[in-house]
Amino acid sequence: MGYVEFKSKFINQFAQYENTKRKISLFKIALDRAVEQELPLRDSYQIFQIRDIYNSEGLNVSYNSPYLMCKYSKEKRSLLVGTLTPAWSRGWKKISKDDFVTDQIDGFFYFANQYIYRGYEINILGAIALTYGRHCDFRGNEFKECTLPFLNSEYLLFRKDIPTIHNRKSRLFSYYIDLINSFDPFVNRVLYYYIRSLSLLADGYDEEAITAADNTVDVIFQAIKQRKQIPTKARIDMYNIVQTEISLPSGTIEQLENLYQLRCGFSAHPAHSKWWDFSKIYESGIEAIMYSIKSTVIKFLMFERDNRKIEK
Repeated sequence: MGYVEFKSKFINQFAQYENTKRKISLFKIALDRAVEQELPLRDSYQIFQIRDIYNSEGLNVSYNSPYLMCKYSKEKRSLLVGTLTPAWSRGWKKISKDDFVTDQIDGFFYFANQYIYRGYEINILGAIALTYGRHCDFRGNEFKECTLPFLNSEYLLFRKDIPTIHNRKSRLFSYYIDLINSFDPFVNRVLYYYIRSLSLLADGYDEEAITAADNTVDVIFQAIKQRKQIPTKARIDMYNIVQTEISLPSGTIEQLENLYQLRCGFSAHPAHSKWWDFSKIYESGIEAIMYSIKSTVIKFLMFERDNRKIEK
């Protein structure tokens, strides 16, 4: 999306309301000022943020790139993730003399900045889930933020202290980080529901885990429909299309169909029978389904990489 299209979409949302459409000219002036004057001034500034990852105790992994990095802290017994993002989250109060216009632009850049650093962090969470089958969350107990280049030493020290780990799991972990592009909203949602399903399953909520797992599949189907501009079809009619587009084996498609049947029969609606015995009856089946979900997620990530719409 180019700037002209973005500006049109941003402004048009206010054109439909009587109390805001008279501010359209003010929005155009303020947005042009933000993009043409203010953003270039911020190119030399960046925000360096450090967060600990919830449920990462004992997870000795590392990754080191200019914008995304992580290392395990034995002292804090958790994984620490560092991200380098644009300095967009604050400082927009003078972009317009109109308070409403200022608040909308300030809010947009705040959430745009949030989406970027969360996108980086979710790359890490997704790689952990796919490599180790562990559900983690970027909302831990520690948060530290500084602006570069004023505190460049903090950033350099964090990166310098990241060890290089050589083993098969670590290589796989790095591969998944490089593959995942959580700036794509579909990838972002797929990983949320996949990690959510792992979390629910670990806590013994098997029926709810099935719902989250099926949401993972549903988002993948939505993404493929949009990427390939496929007309809306019933779920049953999408299996063959998805199988072809992301090269899924027939056995995986069967498991996805089994997942949907379990979701319809037990978790999306009240079950007709065996509600007490669901986990016992389908324990091995759920394990096979989750393996197929993982394979499907990886295939979808490859599909996104080969049909990329949003630069990583």
